[in-house]
Amino acid sequence: MNVFNAGDVVPQIPKLFWRGEFDFEFELLPYRSTRISAKKAANFFVSGLNQYLRPARPLGYPVIAQVEPANFCNLSCPLCLTTSITKSRIPTLLPFETFQRFIDECGDYLLHLIFWNWGEPFLNPDLFRMIAYAKARGIVVHTSTNGNVALDEARAEALVDSGLGSLVFAVDGATQRTYEKYRKGGRLDVVLANIEKIVRIRMLKGLASPVINMRFVVMKHNEVEIPQARALAAKLGVDFFSLKTVDMPPKIGVDLDKTYAPTKENYRRYEYERDTFQRKSAPFVCMRPWKRVTLDATGEIIPCEYDYLNKHSFGNINQGGVMNAWKSERGVAFRKAFHLGHNEFYLCRDCTYKNSIVDDCTVERQRMIKTT
Repeated sequence: MNVFNAGDVVPQIPKLFWRGEFDFEFELLPYRSTRISAKKAANFFVSGLNQYLRPARPLGYPVIAQVEPANFCNLSCPLCLTTSITKSRIPTLLPFETFQRFIDECGDYLLHLIFWNWGEPFLNPDLFRMIAYAKARGIVVHTSTNGNVALDEARAEALVDSGLGSLVFAVDGATQRTYEKYRKGGRLDVVLANIEKIVRIRMLKGLASPVINMRFVVMKHNEVEIPQARALAAKLGVDFFSLKTVDMPPKIGVDLDKTYAPTKENYRRYEYERDTFQRKSAPFVCMRPWKRVTLDATGEIIPCEYDYLNKHSFGNINQGGVMNAWKSERGVAFRKAFHLGHNEFYLCRDCTYKNSIVDDCTVERQRMIKTT
């Protein structure tokens, strides 16, 4: 869980400084950051030292950010903390002014912006405006949607024109009957129509972005429909079809693995004790408090997205700014007490990344070729 692996960075040093470009992967999708200034490149190496030195007060500025546009959702997926644990939070949309303050302070150093946390990003009416604001600072922006959102021609065109780098559509079934078992309250036909609309508008404009990834979270009840979903992705003309392991937070309940873990082992996030669904222990090292800066919809800087109750907030950017929060005394105290995966913080104790046997939650990616 390093920011970037040295083996990926070192061969690209000449290209980074001479051409201002850097290639990387996130969730197995390829990205290229361009127009990287000397200031941003220098900070990239300074901040990279954090994953080796792990100072209580991080060096430099963060290079990866995770931002929450909305902390509520229009669906009720049974394993999502948005509709269980976090629904006690006051429903909040990230104000454009707060996001603007965030980008104005650290945008000149960011390479990558992950534009989601808990909730449906497309519920924020300023989302496309925010994407464009970040893109103008040379940041690669990546977001995700359940696709059950109002997306007329004008909004779809605004999305394509925003400069968004890539967009995930969560499609966990090839039929409505299977799809709605997890995406409760959702309609598959609405999602597919929205995908078709964006692909068509992007093609008419002659653009390559946003790159569309149709992502399928593999569970016991839907794994039989993977071939159908793959064929559907090809028919729609998306760029990638990917398979992701299912997130089963123990906080939600017991017997989750028995209910949701797929039968095929290569689609599982965990290895189990023989004839049981007890997760085997696996090595785990977490770098989240150093790896990225995480901003929730209320303006709080938190250690990672799993601080869903804001119990360990480092500070609010509306009171003192981004870096004052990220390097605050509260942040310093948290990192001093953090043990790279063996923690008793509530957000760490039942972390779904713990004991994972896969390096990335996305376990398969296929570049699609459009079919008729």
